[in-house]
Amino acid sequence: MAKDLADFEDFKSDLMSEIKSLYKESDKKNNELAEQVSELKSRMASGDDLTDIKNRIDEHKSELSKVYDTLDKVEKKQSIATGPTMTGTIGQMMLKSGAFDGIDKNSKGTWDHVIEAKDITNAGNYSASPNRNVLVPEHNAGFLTPVDQPLMVRSLIPAGQTSSDVIQRTEEDTFVNGADMVAEGAAKPESTITVKRGQIAIEKIAHWMRASSEVLSDAPMMRSYIDNRLTYGVNFKEERQLLNGNGTSPQLDGLLNTGNYVAYDNTFISGVTPANGVDDIRIAKEQVNGSYLTATGVIMNYKDWARFELMKDGDGKYLHASVTGGMTPRLWGLRVVPSHSMTEGKFHVGSFALGAMIWDRWAMRIMASTEDGDNFRTNKVTILAEKRLALEVFRPDAFVYGDLS
Repeated sequence: MAKDLADFEDFKSDLMSEIKSLYKESDKKNNELAEQVSELKSRMASGDDLTDIKNRIDEHKSELSKVYDTLDKVEKKQSIATGPTMTGTIGQMMLKSGAFDGIDKNSKGTWDHVIEAKDITNAGNYSASPNRNVLVPEHNAGFLTPVDQPLMVRSLIPAGQTSSDVIQRTEEDTFVNGADMVAEGAAKPESTITVKRGQIAIEKIAHWMRASSEVLSDAPMMRSYIDNRLTYGVNFKEERQLLNGNGTSPQLDGLLNTGNYVAYDNTFISGVTPANGVDDIRIAKEQVNGSYLTATGVIMNYKDWARFELMKDGDGKYLHASVTGGMTPRLWGLRVVPSHSMTEGKFHVGSFALGAMIWDRWAMRIMASTEDGDNFRTNKVTILAEKRLALEVFRPDAFVYGDLS
């Protein structure tokens, strides 16, 4: 067992090294491409033959796209490097597990079944739900359910498991470096270091619904009921809290909570004044890199990302191909996560793998009871969905938050 764990840790370490190397390569190729584009712009007014430089730009784009594709594949490997998990929707796995065996519409009691339902392509998010709704008769295929908002923020942050109610850590508070050159026979200088202890509480996200107990006699309807509304509601709230939680219990300590990031400094690169939001992201990326960390992603509102993609040059040609690429949206080599939970006009750049961690105490937990309130007398069933987790931001200088120009 110990050998297996050691091999697994080596595997994760190799993946992180490969990802870091690919980000450096994408930075280099992005810079080379930017130089070619600048040269093209400077020569357009001269009347020169631009065929050669256009071919070079196309070649750079092709190479950059290959790097992004490789990076996407490696990041997916990293996201599923958490051991074997069950597959299928939560409701389907409850049915397969036998949790409803022997239960019909006249049964009573309480049952509790905990299920790990992780999506292997998305670093811990739960499986997508089916299309049917619990209250729709089986012959009715025309009922339309609300469209669910995509939930993407969790996919950026590594997740770990905990069996504790509190995450504790010891961290460096101050370090005075007195190291210096010392002459023979002279006294050596002293350095001092102080540490402090911190802790983050595990918080709970939960809600419930009450329905007619007749749904228990139709297993597919129960599955749809659980998948379509309850689990999405919990994960929707989680998305908002991962970004905007204020850190006061029972809220999570969100990425945008004061103290969990460094404010964007548009003067960080001397001699450069950002002309638009694309420039802001590049400067913020360098601001993270200036903390000796490698920026890996950027969160922004969907509309802001659309504005970036719609930018055009003086000839009406789209500019985004010069700074984005690959199947996964990317900007300056950073993975872009467009989120409705991010305020329009704001952005958040970070080294997510090195700066923060999600601690899952409970994965999605589904409980149902006919003994809640007057359920037994009114033929009702109460169904509860909940999860417990904490967000730990242990390197605030790994994140930069600010306004788009």
